[in-house]
Amino acid sequence: MAEAGTAAPARRERDITGWLITPVATLVLAPPLTMILGMVLLNGDSAPAICHDVAVANGCEELTLGLIGEHVVVFSLLWLALWALPWWLSLRRVRTIVAVVAAVVLLAIPIRMAGADDSGTAAPGTAHTAR
Repeated sequence: MAEAGTAAPARRERDITGWLITPVATLVLAPPLTMILGMVLLNGDSAPAICHDVAVANGCEELTLGLIGEHVVVFSLLWLALWALPWWLSLRRVRTIVAVVAAVVLLAIPIRMAGADDSGTAAPGTAHTAR
């Protein structure tokens, strides 16, 4: 019999189905959802809001690719961490949390690109100068 006050041992039954489905579903669902969100937020012919500060120097492409690259690297590391977690049933919640965090990292790309526009909201009396 277990002593009072001790934690229950981790359930180490196999959860092969959850171990396989979680990373595959993350890889299949997160990128299309990111593209859909990007089409909704970044519609039109103008450059994304994140490019307004670097438009004079023609640095929009570099800035955009750098932002996307950072998020893709973090998503990839989290996705690989899903495969690295053991297939124990007690780790199902941890796998789900890591999968959700990985999806949110990708979904943050279009949100950051569309929401970075602060150049038009400068306070009266302050000049916004291009570099």
